[in-house]
Amino acid sequence: MSDSLFTVLAPMAGYTDFAFRAICRDYGVGLTVTEMVSSKALVMGNTLSRRMLYRADTDKPCFCQIFGHEPEVMADSVLIDEVAAYEGVDINMGCPVRKIVSSGDGSALLEDPSLASRCISAVKKAIGDKPLSVKFRLGVSDSERAVYFTEMCRDSGADFVTVHFRTRRQMYSGDADYTLLPQLARVGIPIIANGDVTSRDKCARLLDMGASGVAVGRGALGRPYIFAELADKPFEFDTFAAIERHSQLLSEIFEERVVANEMKKHVAAYLKGKRNGKVVVTEVMCAHTPEQVLQPCREFFDTYPELRYIR
Repeated sequence: MSDSLFTVLAPMAGYTDFAFRAICRDYGVGLTVTEMVSSKALVMGNTLSRRMLYRADTDKPCFCQIFGHEPEVMADSVLIDEVAAYEGVDINMGCPVRKIVSSGDGSALLEDPSLASRCISAVKKAIGDKPLSVKFRLGVSDSERAVYFTEMCRDSGADFVTVHFRTRRQMYSGDADYTLLPQLARVGIPIIANGDVTSRDKCARLLDMGASGVAVGRGALGRPYIFAELADKPFEFDTFAAIERHSQLLSEIFEERVVANEMKKHVAAYLKGKRNGKVVVTEVMCAHTPEQVLQPCREFFDTYPELRYIR
């Protein structure tokens, strides 16, 4: 499986920043995707949205994930230099967060396949030969229209789709249900399977069911080495070095307070499950500078060196 497994770092708002994507690259991820960025904000020249599209030179191939519901605006957004620099575009039609859905974006498009189709077609026409993917969920509350929605994506110009095998109503709870995967795979468009991908055995089962690859989201938080594990490749992960590098990379473009605030959630992920790690996380939550984030972590691993390395 190590020669054929195609892995994707699933986009996660607030987590898959350019620094985390760069670290995942070290462990063999096949494709990364940016945090979702509003097409409308990009077209309106929003500075923060464009800043979110900064990336490391080594982060290739990487797709830019956009969200929106206005075909013309979405088409215009992918022509902006910062977006055009990416190797491909991914359209978010799966985000279940109320704020996104109430604006007609994300998984709201599951309820309007006709509009979703126009969005896909407009973006594909704008980017030409560059690959286009669409990420969506099984449905709003059930999976009755999942096959139809997959067919619509294929017919509208998507080159592949990433399916989170949960419904919008499930949010991130319960188990991903892969029952429909073989049926979706028969639609004739590559399917990247997303949801509860945490082991090589699970990957093997999903490939056997027809998946063309797997996307890992929450399973990669604090564990960027999961991509090496899934591909059965040797690795050594130095947890403190990863925290330090993550902070240093963010410091290249953000001011100290922003770096400190961004690192808090990442440190919580890196230390999750480690003995006495919660004490460190609590201290880090009060940090105002990167050094105030790093020092408690440094002291923690000096005290428990056996917890620092993962092989």
